[in-house]
Amino acid sequence: MNRVYLASEDSLLLRRVLQRFSGQSCLEIGSGNGGNLSVLVKSFGFVVGTDIVPPEMPLGGGEFVLADRASCFRDYTFDLVAFNPPYLPSEEVEDPAVDGGRDGVDAALAFLEEAVRVMKSTGTILILLSSYNPRERIELICRKHGLTMTLEESERLFYENLAVYSIRRAPQ
Repeated sequence: MNRVYLASEDSLLLRRVLQRFSGQSCLEIGSGNGGNLSVLVKSFGFVVGTDIVPPEMPLGGGEFVLADRASCFRDYTFDLVAFNPPYLPSEEVEDPAVDGGRDGVDAALAFLEEAVRVMKSTGTILILLSSYNPRERIELICRKHGLTMTLEESERLFYENLAVYSIRRAPQ
């Protein structure tokens, strides 16, 4: 089942953090209904979102590419790359909008590999994770690529803690 992911607490948390960033170019992978893109166009010259399902409403000035992640973009293109990955642990991916694989980070790991490639050397990656996700697997990929991971903001919900992390190249 492929459907547009509707904004929820996780989307709103990421949106609050996105408002703190600005630059020339921004990519949101998994842009869903385009709500974050309409915020990003106020702070970035070029804004594009990708998703496996077309948005159901106008994007408010952002561009849209029907794609899975970022494979269609050149290396070192974006100042900011953001992603609210499917993060619910699931043995089988029945709904790609929410099912994140065995421990909930399979989609996030695949995203991170592509985000590192398309992020400018001075750029930032923003990723939303749940307390259900083993953050160590993300941190391992960060270390492999010489990146640092910093907590930007978190929010406690009834059953989990959601957190947005910024990922940048480590200072030389």
